[in-house]
Amino acid sequence: MEVLKDYMDFLRARGLSKNTIEAYGSDVEKFLNYTGGDYTSEKKLKDYVRNLFLYLSPRSSARTISSLRSFYNYLLLTRRIKKDMTVILVLPKIPPSVPEFLTKAEVDALLSVPDVNTPDGLRDRAMMELIYATGMRVSELVNLTEDDVDLKERFVKIRGKGGRERIVPFSKKASKWVEKYLREARGALCKKRSPFIFVTRRCKPMSRQRFWQKLKEYGRAAGIKEERVWPHILRHTFATHMLEGGADLRVIQMMLGHASLTTTQVYTHIDLNRLRRIYDKFHPRS
Repeated sequence: MEVLKDYMDFLRARGLSKNTIEAYGSDVEKFLNYTGGDYTSEKKLKDYVRNLFLYLSPRSSARTISSLRSFYNYLLLTRRIKKDMTVILVLPKIPPSVPEFLTKAEVDALLSVPDVNTPDGLRDRAMMELIYATGMRVSELVNLTEDDVDLKERFVKIRGKGGRERIVPFSKKASKWVEKYLREARGALCKKRSPFIFVTRRCKPMSRQRFWQKLKEYGRAAGIKEERVWPHILRHTFATHMLEGGADLRVIQMMLGHASLTTTQVYTHIDLNRLRRIYDKFHPRS
């Protein structure tokens, strides 16, 4: 549909990430398919959203409504419509979710699974070490270039959502594994010149989907329940372990690349034991 194509071009011009554009585009495409391409009918919009609440979770419904609001904002800006019909839509209440995370023992088990005597295994170990050391997203990891990583000073430049850049330090262990991968395995995987650090044997950056698949395989081998291993698990584990270690929430916000502290505060729900220890230690009548 021409209007969908134009809308996605509009999102690209705004500098949104590829993943965000694909998610918005997918949501809007489903809506347009349902309405037969008619975005001017308020009744069809209401019917579509009513069906969302029947078949999707509150979180998925809220995401779709956000996509539709973005789409209708675009239609207003381009004067395809005269009023925004999404003002009538109400976002469902989403119960706060507590992020899953791995224990330190599980992290050790997971990281020890790849066969570091092979180029592929050494690459995978370095990738997992770097995510756990920085809390970056998988999409940010696979797009890292050589210029983004300073192994001597142990800092990485990360391009996050909306084109925002942040500088995050990383550990000596992660630096050791990334350096070992670059020295011993990267050339074996790819003989050609490539700006990307983590490459496949086709000299292309690893896809998010492939990394997720490998992570699940390593999780099974480490004896971790499959439902507990997913793309953001090491990111959430990084944030949780930093918080448990006493890191300031705003520092964690900066390293994760969250635009709002509210997003980061979800991690406070998983550290109640530490909160209890601090209370018992410092309150005079505990």
